[in-house]
Amino acid sequence: MTDLTSPKHAEISRRLDEEPGAVLEYVAKEMGVSPADVIRCLPADQATSVAGDLLETVTNNVAEWGEITFIVNTEDVIFEAKGSLPHGSKARGFFNLHGDPIGGHLKDENCGMIAFVSRPLFTTQTKCLQFFNKSSNCMFKIYLGRDEERQMHASQVTAFDALRDRLAAGVAKE
Repeated sequence: MTDLTSPKHAEISRRLDEEPGAVLEYVAKEMGVSPADVIRCLPADQATSVAGDLLETVTNNVAEWGEITFIVNTEDVIFEAKGSLPHGSKARGFFNLHGDPIGGHLKDENCGMIAFVSRPLFTTQTKCLQFFNKSSNCMFKIYLGRDEERQMHASQVTAFDALRDRLAAGVAKE
């Protein structure tokens, strides 16, 4: 985590005000901070962060939501997979997702922060979960699914907001 001084925080906030739909990774690179630092500069109505040790709780909740878009975004590639997130289980030091088309092995102990983000991306309103490692880099993102008219699924919006509010209040289990 970068030490976000008041002037740097204000500079990032100004940049986000100038371009509300900016890609957060691009803003981070431009400002010389991590993507998690940019998340920390978003207004409270756009981002709520919870502890990374809630990864299993969050992903197993998302597994009940239906089709989502799972994204891994590096400097060199943005990889997207659409489908239902499978329930995961721990084994051999990983949180394992055995699904199709979404599957893999997450080093869950490295997750330092999970951000519930509700903001425009370019010109489209979005809601997503962003998982950050302890070095403040994004591990992966989960965007809510959309219908044929490109609207977020109402049931997922409700589930996202409820999970965010419950975890932000410190209630990990329902």
